[in-house]
Amino acid sequence: MSRDSIGGPPRHQRHAGHRRAKGSRLRAIAAIALVALAPVAAAQTAITTLAVKMRAGPSADFPPVTTLMGGTSVTVVGCEASWRWCDVSAGRDRGWISSRYLSTSFKGSKITILNGGPQLELPVAEFVLSSYWSEHYQGRVFFSRQAQYQRRWDGRAPAPAWRPPRSGTAAAERPAS
Repeated sequence: MSRDSIGGPPRHQRHAGHRRAKGSRLRAIAAIALVALAPVAAAQTAITTLAVKMRAGPSADFPPVTTLMGGTSVTVVGCEASWRWCDVSAGRDRGWISSRYLSTSFKGSKITILNGGPQLELPVAEFVLSSYWSEHYQGRVFFSRQAQYQRRWDGRAPAPAWRPPRSGTAAAERPAS
């Protein structure tokens, strides 16, 4: 028995409704994709100034995730409020790099993120070890030592507030190392 014989809409009306529904679904998917990609669009690119270790947290006390060569392009997800460490992604890897080794463009010049600080208008990122590691490092060898790293992190001294560079050279004019 066909659908037409059970009282459903005629075939030509069913197809028109299907096209409208399909178009609505595509618009909804596109809207969700735009919202999901908005933080990526706001992210800035930086370049590593030297070969540097990407770490599993914002301190040299955290285990290395990978080593990046000098000149590697990374996406800066955000930086600590002290501007000393930045959460970055490079390819499939995600982790933290000391901002003294990250250079970005500012007013037509290259500047390290450490020297540029808040004037670079990068997002501020807060590090919460348990959620960050659960999201990015399950399956890594060091993941099983999370409690040990949490104790170290909890016992750290607070990072000093960011201060502009001391020299007479404007931060935007200082060359990146």
